[in-house]
Amino acid sequence: MKRTGCTAVLLAAIAIPSCQRAPLTGPPELRLGRDMCAECGMIISEDACASATLVEREGVREHALFDDIGCMLDYASEHAGSLQTVESFVRDYSERSWASSSSSWFLLTDGEHVRTPMASGIVAFATSSAAQAAQARWGGKVVQEADLPAARDAVHRERQGIGASP
Repeated sequence: MKRTGCTAVLLAAIAIPSCQRAPLTGPPELRLGRDMCAECGMIISEDACASATLVEREGVREHALFDDIGCMLDYASEHAGSLQTVESFVRDYSERSWASSSSSWFLLTDGEHVRTPMASGIVAFATSSAAQAAQARWGGKVVQEADLPAARDAVHRERQGIGASP
């Protein structure tokens, strides 16, 4: 009887860690009309401009969803010290599917030809050729993720009529 009890306890001790959930990975499920933008609080109703960041705080991972890529950039800037970004995702503007932000191409437009929910004028494409085709149609500037914040600032200064900073 004792041996059976010890065996049961040992098996339970081995099984319990395997029941723990794996860390959250990948893009979120986007629920249009239900999910809210983590930055501006608007309901996400347009999938072509949505984006998401997988963040980790105190060992817990969660997705922060955004209705506009500009909101994702603002959120990242505001929470730079308090959140660890695991990965970011954007919706491919033409395919309406998730793509990794780090491998995507971004088109920064004047906001007139391509309207985004919060008027950032930023849309993403999974391939360079798709971004360049959109640029040929609407104008703007094509950049990758690393150059996106600086390019956005330059476009914003240009829209405001402010000269380039020294």
